[in-house]
Amino acid sequence: MPIFSPWRRLERLPPSRGRDAMPGVYELADSEKRLIYIGQSAKDVPNRIRQHLQKNTCIQEQVCFWRYEYSRVPQAEEARQISLYIHRFASLPPCNEATPKERNSLKRYLERSR
Repeated sequence: MPIFSPWRRLERLPPSRGRDAMPGVYELADSEKRLIYIGQSAKDVPNRIRQHLQKNTCIQEQVCFWRYEYSRVPQAEEARQISLYIHRFASLPPCNEATPKERNSLKRYLERSR
């Protein structure tokens, strides 16, 4: 399921929040509100979006809107959102470069217990 919060213009990105950070999953869209990127931040979504705007040319050139959803486990939620997008459109969002790794808890446990 996509994020249900309304699209916000990029100019309305809140300032850095310090201790009151906004961890979660976010979506970025172009001028026609077509989804171009799905991401997550364990610390602060607005700061993470600012980082994208400084380094990622695909996002810099296209993004006009963003929306956000709080998540206690943003990596897992991001993986779920990307998986749903791939299932629906048979490809990644245009500005996502790589799919998140599948998490295998047994394999991870065995690697750490060696």
